[in-house]
Amino acid sequence: MEKVKKKLLIALLVISAAILFPYLNDKLFWAQPTKIENALVNLGNPLAKSGQKERSLNVWDLQVFDGKIYVAGGSTVDNTGPIPVWAYNPARQKFEKEYTVSEEAIEHFRIFGNQLYIPAADPKIGDSNKFYRRDRSGKWQLYRSDAIKLAHVRDLVKAETGEILLVGNNRFFKDLSKPAIAITRDNGKTFQKAGIENPPHSELNWFFSVFAYQGKIFAPTSLLRDTIEEPKTIAVYNPSKQIFELDPKLNNSEFIPQSHFKSRWAQQGFRVIYRPWHPIEFKETLVYPVRSYSYYDKNYKQAYMNTVGFYVKPALGVTPFPVVFPDKKSLGEDLLVIDNQLYAIANAKIARDKFIVYVYKTDNPTVAENWQEVFHFRSSNKVRSFEYLDSKFYFGLGQDYGDSIGKAGNILSLSQPY
Repeated sequence: MEKVKKKLLIALLVISAAILFPYLNDKLFWAQPTKIENALVNLGNPLAKSGQKERSLNVWDLQVFDGKIYVAGGSTVDNTGPIPVWAYNPARQKFEKEYTVSEEAIEHFRIFGNQLYIPAADPKIGDSNKFYRRDRSGKWQLYRSDAIKLAHVRDLVKAETGEILLVGNNRFFKDLSKPAIAITRDNGKTFQKAGIENPPHSELNWFFSVFAYQGKIFAPTSLLRDTIEEPKTIAVYNPSKQIFELDPKLNNSEFIPQSHFKSRWAQQGFRVIYRPWHPIEFKETLVYPVRSYSYYDKNYKQAYMNTVGFYVKPALGVTPFPVVFPDKKSLGEDLLVIDNQLYAIANAKIARDKFIVYVYKTDNPTVAENWQEVFHFRSSNKVRSFEYLDSKFYFGLGQDYGDSIGKAGNILSLSQPY
């Protein structure tokens, strides 16, 4: 009887150890800060300081301009504006509020020449706002048009011939006579329509991104999603007519590989739109993360600005492929070019509130083996955007829908050496 009891006790101890070991090992792994983590500096949370909450604390974009780091945040689905324009000044080691935009969110920044732009993503009042611009003197100005109205300006691009193109949608997007794309040929003094003429249906009259690649400018429509595969989903800018035209040869797979990409929403028939996010053309290759959006009421909030893919497109007519980084688990989030190298930041979710954040670099993104780890660190939140200024990295924390808010909105810095 005693032998049986001893065997049962040993068995219980073995089972308990098997159950507890991963937990204890995880505790030990996360308890001791690494050299990188000790070097990280929390600069603060300007979005929280200005009253942002929940998902509006996401740092959607960080942008270096004029020796400062500009911070984008807010939410066009939760309507959390107006939004202050915050910039971290390394010389003064503080965040400075330069301006306030009358928008529900600053989703991202653009730089054309020596000026910083903010698309009017969702005006607090009316549909006249087009973009905000800061010049080198530090002056901000709003550019608007009562004649050409857009409810949302999601993105901007500047053509080689100088005109600025604005993509988004009108508030009543099912009215095909209303513009979804505008153009300014005089830097914002006046605006004109530049959208698709006679689109066959309304979902081709809604845009979330616009970008240049191999001498052309592309604007994917809201049909860029994995629940549908059809031609004429991509608009291409015609510089001679100065309008966008649907290309009959281009379908979703030109930028979103249908064979690789089937989301959890697609299985439920939800209308989730894929938004190529800040594509970078690097050595004739297009590299880009993809964020989601939806105007379907069942997942309008759930789909907002989650990162759902990271792709490399070697050439026009070639289907892009997903990037698999050396750690095999992380998903790319943002890109930078530093000293003729392409840098990517990627997040591997280990458990709830536990991420490993990797920074990789390459001189040839088409070759998986060329991605090299620069460093990594552990974090309670994923990094949504990063920047680099004067030998120092900056990281903006956030989350995808369903993750904890945690420390979203915090801005971290890391100096060399790593």
